[in-house]
Amino acid sequence: MNDLMIQEKEQLSILTENKAKQIKAAFNPMMEKLEQVENAYNDVVNLEITPETCKVAKRMRLDISRIRIEAGKIKTAQKEEYNRAGKAIQGIFNIIKFAVVSKEEKLKDIELYYEKIEAEKKQKLQSDREGILAEYNINGEFINLGDMTEDVWGNYLTGVKNNYEAVKEAERKAELERIEAEEKEAEERAKIRIENERLKIEAEKAEKKRIAEQKKLDIERKKQERKLKIEREKVEAEKRIQDEIIRKEREAKEKLEKEIRKKEAERLRIEKEKSERLVAEQKEKENAPDKIKLEELISYMEGIGKGLKSEEAKKIVRESYRLIKDYSKSL
Repeated sequence: MNDLMIQEKEQLSILTENKAKQIKAAFNPMMEKLEQVENAYNDVVNLEITPETCKVAKRMRLDISRIRIEAGKIKTAQKEEYNRAGKAIQGIFNIIKFAVVSKEEKLKDIELYYEKIEAEKKQKLQSDREGILAEYNINGEFINLGDMTEDVWGNYLTGVKNNYEAVKEAERKAELERIEAEEKEAEERAKIRIENERLKIEAEKAEKKRIAEQKKLDIERKKQERKLKIEREKVEAEKRIQDEIIRKEREAKEKLEKEIRKKEAERLRIEKEKSERLVAEQKEKENAPDKIKLEELISYMEGIGKGLKSEEAKKIVRESYRLIKDYSKSL
């Protein structure tokens, strides 16, 4: 509870003593009730948690919540009283304020009477002088013209006029120069156009002459080409005739050479066959005794082979028989 009392004292310290006492007296019953349940609260929170402890905690919470609810009602009542007092204070202030403000404004109008007249005069002077400067293409909106004395304004206006006239004179001269330049340029363009027309006519004449000469050259060239073509065709025709004569002569020569080669080959073939026949006849005469003996040997071996019992002996005889017979045929 000591902590609660300290906190309460801190909150009330911002008020006057009388108001602090009034508020403390209003909440004292709730503080006393809170002090009364403090020990019981400490006992409950230190108990072992059981179903019975839960019921006791619920009853304790409901009792303590009544203190909070009652304190809330006191708070609402106290605040309503102070709100009514605040509204009353604001209302009295508004009455005094409205009464004073209208008087202040009236007195200020009297106080600033000549200043307003002077300001209106300067504003009119500003507007008039801006209109004058506008005639010379000058924007006077951001120039403090209303505070200028007549001497200063006169000198300034004179400078503006002189500058304006100088600019206009320069523009006039520039315009004259531009016109002169354009006229001169127009004259130059006219001269150039006339010269171009003359050059165009001369070019057309030259082109016509060139075309005529080219046409003449083309005709002459075509004549020459026809002449060359006729000569070339004549030469080509003569060449074709000559080539045909040469071709026929070459074909006749090749045919004759072919026939000669064919006759020579036939002669050589006949001679070769004759030579081979004579050689064979001669060889046959030379080998006739051997062939007769070999044929006799073959007949003998046929008889021997039939009387042999051994397969190995029969095989040797058959192989010898075959070799002798083959050789006999080649004789």
